Amino acid sequence: MPKAPEPPKGRRPRTTGAPVSGASVSPPSGSGGSPRRRSRRTADATAPRDRGGSGAEPTGRPALTSRAAILALLVCVIALSLAYPLREYIAQRAQIAQLKEERAHTRQAVQELAERYEELQDPAHIEREARSRLHYQYPDEQAYILLGETSEEEEVEDSGPREPWFVELWDSVAEADRPDA
Repeated sequence: MPKAPEPPKGRRPRTTGAPVSGASVSPPSGSGGSPRRRSRRTADATAPRDRGGSGAEPTGRPALTSRAAILALLVCVIALSLAYPLREYIAQRAQIAQLKEERAHTRQAVQELAERYEELQDPAHIEREARSRLHYQYPDEQAYILLGETSEEEEVEDSGPREPWFVELWDSVAEADRPDA
């Protein structure tokens, strides 16, 4: 009897309910069941299987199919196409926050200037400023200048170095040269 061709490795033969020409339909001795089940059992028994990691060729699907590659490529394209608009969105949100902060500072400055404007509309305030800053007086008043009193600013200036800086520098170099000092 001619032998049926063996299916390629890694593939399972398709079986239908109809017997293949040259194959017997009678069930093997001692087994029961429908002819369809028997034909699958017989086909399964004849197909080679690799159940262990014996180093033989894998019998399943390849790890990366063309559909998976296309899907991965599509996901990458979508991610790259969304990256630039997302970066621009984040940059614009940061710019908006900065402009809001700047606007708050500007409003505060405007409010301070409005208060200053209201102060300058008062004649009594203008007179106080003229007397304190510009040392103005009315024609019938006498102004006195006190000598001997120094302001805090003049004291700070007087306490500075009395010699030029280069003399102090040379003195510090000479002092560092003497270890006993």
